[in-house]
Amino acid sequence: MAMTFNRNYRGIGAAGVIAAIMAFGAATATAADKDPVYLLSWGGTIQTSFEKEGWAEKFKEATGYEMVLVPKATSSEIIATAIAQKDNPQVDVVMSDYAAWLQGKHQGLFGAIDEASVPNLAKLYDTAPIRDGEETIGAFTYTDTLSLIYQPEIFERNGWEPPTKWEDLGRPEFKGMVSIPPVSNTYGLYTLVLLAMANGGGVQDIEPGFDALREIAPGVVDWTSTFAKLGGYLQGELVAIAVFGANSGYEIKKKGIPAEVVIPTPNFLSPTAVGVMKDAPNPEGARALLNFIIGKEFQSYRAERFGSNAMNREIEVSPEAAQYLLTDEQKASLDILDYESVLPVRAEWNERFEKEIAPIR
Repeated sequence: MAMTFNRNYRGIGAAGVIAAIMAFGAATATAADKDPVYLLSWGGTIQTSFEKEGWAEKFKEATGYEMVLVPKATSSEIIATAIAQKDNPQVDVVMSDYAAWLQGKHQGLFGAIDEASVPNLAKLYDTAPIRDGEETIGAFTYTDTLSLIYQPEIFERNGWEPPTKWEDLGRPEFKGMVSIPPVSNTYGLYTLVLLAMANGGGVQDIEPGFDALREIAPGVVDWTSTFAKLGGYLQGELVAIAVFGANSGYEIKKKGIPAEVVIPTPNFLSPTAVGVMKDAPNPEGARALLNFIIGKEFQSYRAERFGSNAMNREIEVSPEAAQYLLTDEQKASLDILDYESVLPVRAEWNERFEKEIAPIR
């Protein structure tokens, strides 16, 4: 920053000038001395938001902290990285799908937060704060839901009816053109449970879900875990129908790639969760970043730009953006997965998928 003096300094004498210089230097040093805040999260739309569309700079302008993103491809990678740092954290804030974030909670990764240090907690919906006993240890930032994403040009060319239910993934005409995330991915986990429910099972009886995946697997071209890859498959007409988050489907469509989004029922809300690492290198900066992420300005941007169903009650969006958000009726019809029941068996399900389903061709 350049330092500028005007003529008025002539009247204050050398001592005054020296004092002014010292005061300026102290203020500059204070701003410069703030350590960066490290956010462990995805690349994708998070990287777009902070690095490409200026929100890291907005955060710095608002708080004085520089934000550094540590991007990973999947929620599983995010939480595995956080758990590996448990005894010596290198990051300050962790944000991922709640299904994965919950593993961090059970490992005791996240420190307590309150409205004094994170005042925007008071502006969230009642269901958004994440509690551990009497303490708040995180918050839902926004929520997505699972969807079927299909390539309308392929459907029209072949005279196919659009999909309406999860079982449509097994339609014979789609063989070799299906994409589903692996069960280790949050959306793949939801797919397994929803297929079980569609066939008389559920979380407590997952076998019908594995049976359904076993039948669908020969038609799967790729068990895709990133929406960037899925967008390429849809554009190149390698995939006719896929399972992924609705927000990602809308983002693919906004990029001009032929894609339509269907939200079948039953279905689950898929919250994104954020928390501060215990013994974070920069605890004050971490709470400032968490507060920024759940604040009205950033939440409104996420809803407007990416169709994120924000948890801040005060957001404002345009009528055009509102069409991509869940309606009140849709929200009322969706549940949150019983993660506490899933967590003890998830590793087993992941292993079964890799051994029993993924190798099927």
